[in-house]
Amino acid sequence: MPPDNPNDKARHYSEKEVSRLLEYATDLQEKDEAERHPAPESVGTTLVALQEAAAEVGIEPRFIQLAAARIDSPEASGMGAALAGTPLVIRAEQVIPGDLPEEDYERLVEEVQSATEEHGNWTIVGRTLTWWDSATSLEVTVVSRSGDTRIQAKRRLHGWAGILFGLGVGGVGIGIGTVGLAFGMKMLGSALFAALFPIGLTGSLYVAMRRVMKSMGRDRRVQLERLVDRIVQFVQRTPR
Repeated sequence: MPPDNPNDKARHYSEKEVSRLLEYATDLQEKDEAERHPAPESVGTTLVALQEAAAEVGIEPRFIQLAAARIDSPEASGMGAALAGTPLVIRAEQVIPGDLPEEDYERLVEEVQSATEEHGNWTIVGRTLTWWDSATSLEVTVVSRSGDTRIQAKRRLHGWAGILFGLGVGGVGIGIGTVGLAFGMKMLGSALFAALFPIGLTGSLYVAMRRVMKSMGRDRRVQLERLVDRIVQFVQRTPR
């Protein structure tokens, strides 16, 4: 069993959080997202205890750690996320004990390239690696400092939001709505139909595109968590 994260020593999870955490961990292991089943809040539970209990039902400890990272780093909220159906910047992060030696950062770049199947660009300054790929809007940061290594991956969805909502809802909605406006006025002689048709169509397109974005956000988050987990395993098996 991997050592408990020092940052988790004072962290206790309520029964409600335990329920969510176990669900997330199961999702990660089975590569699926499940429904939430919150339970009443009660006395706290430590991460180590959760890992031990989860191991008894077949959930690997590393997935519990990933799920805990999700609990402790809630997704961004706000008007943009509410309208789009998902945060437009998806993040995954883990902090593990131990430093990664500077001489291993070149191999770390190769590990990131292999995991993402992208060459990307990168900079290494001391014990800080920043790797990014403009085509996929993906960025990975690894920082070793003060006996800990922080791994963070994030992906921006602004481009997809522009395509789906700008071209999909705006372009298609206006185009078909104009046809509906002409049809309503000339063929049916109904000003009400002519006025409501574009509004209804645009609203339906928006709901459909929001569902696409929401699904994309979930998928990208799972991908980032797997990427971070792979980097964690690389760091943990590197001699220090």
